[in-house]
Amino acid sequence: MTRTRWTIVDILKTTTEYFTQKAIENPRLNAEMLLAHLLDMRRVQLYLEYDRPLADEELNRYRDFVSRRAKNEPLQYITGTAAFMGMDFKVTPHVLIPRPETELLVEKVLALQESLKEPKILDIGTGSGIIAVSLARLYPGARLTGVDISSAALKTAAENAAALLQPGDISPHWMNRDITSAWEGNNSFDIIVSNPPYIRLDEMETLPPEVREHEPRPALTDEGDGLSFYHRIFEMLATRELICRHLMLEMSGSQPDKIISMSKSFNFSSYTLYKDLNQIDRVLHIKP
Repeated sequence: MTRTRWTIVDILKTTTEYFTQKAIENPRLNAEMLLAHLLDMRRVQLYLEYDRPLADEELNRYRDFVSRRAKNEPLQYITGTAAFMGMDFKVTPHVLIPRPETELLVEKVLALQESLKEPKILDIGTGSGIIAVSLARLYPGARLTGVDISSAALKTAAENAAALLQPGDISPHWMNRDITSAWEGNNSFDIIVSNPPYIRLDEMETLPPEVREHEPRPALTDEGDGLSFYHRIFEMLATRELICRHLMLEMSGSQPDKIISMSKSFNFSSYTLYKDLNQIDRVLHIKP
């Protein structure tokens, strides 16, 4: 009996059909990304070598990737990388997968370069370090401190810094800290930036299964109204537990009005809003 000879084009066609049956969004793209990762190729190269046969070991590994993706494990956790600000960051199940909206947050911090040189920046809830490492790479002279309650997340952040920063960049200082506890040590920064957990508890069940079942829950939700971390940050600034010249926050897409209203109850000196590509108020810039 003749063994089936799986070529790149054959396996992509079959996998796309299977992902379609499993209701995986963008089935062809997922099939291509997994195979390109497996073969260490760019996606376009798959089509230049479309008739290349897969070795048994490659086929077995690819089947494992496909099985995991069909069970809604995020593509980025399977490949171990996610693109952000033109860089490929390591991601693990201990950290959130970067979203495009967070690039807007980084871009608005970078826009301060003309008026603010070599700033001290605090990144609250740094996770995989996408914000801190991007700013260390792209904001000349910036001195970053990244804090997170998860030691596993901080390990990933440190690995991203080691892999992505260039000679002359200043590597961030990482701190394992719970910001709901009293702040200790240096409390004065030029910029504080954060993308805090903002999903309401009642929203959790409405999330896609690949988010709800696989991404770290403490990085998604405060197990309440989705506002507690914003309130804590505003409170720290109002009481001067933390001091900064600029506060830059990513906001929930479902309740930006509540976050803005809460911030104004603290009577900070100025507020600026920036919309994302969907015209939702996404980034809040406060000058305390």
